[in-house]
Amino acid sequence: MPLVVLFAAWTISGCGSPGDAAAPGYRPVASIDAVMDAIVIPASQAIFDAVVYENGELARAPRTDDEWFRVRMQALAVAEAGNLLMMPGRAKDSGDWPTFARAMVDAGESAAHAAESQDIDRLLHTGGELYRTCAACHEKYITP
Repeated sequence: MPLVVLFAAWTISGCGSPGDAAAPGYRPVASIDAVMDAIVIPASQAIFDAVVYENGELARAPRTDDEWFRVRMQALAVAEAGNLLMMPGRAKDSGDWPTFARAMVDAGESAAHAAESQDIDRLLHTGGELYRTCAACHEKYITP
């Protein structure tokens, strides 16, 4: 039997389909601390530092398309890190932890939209939302 026919029969039978129970699943590799150090801290800091006011005057904000793009990519990294923090095997609990992680996803996504539309005020606002989310989570889950 030609190889093409065998492959076609295997494909039609459902072997190797995305819903195959034998397909490997995802698994967390990095610890929560590693996700924070590698992704969340640098990406969120880029958002926090993107718009700065000094004495009521705008001192720093993205100006070029490339600068806005970099902020958007950092915001998307924050949003996706929130998803990583909800993965089974990494989530600390099923109560407040996923609520804080979802809020991180939402704030990162909002910051990405602000960067995409090059909206300085919205980026500043969403950076504040992200900061409050992080602070509330740290207050609950990080012991001094």
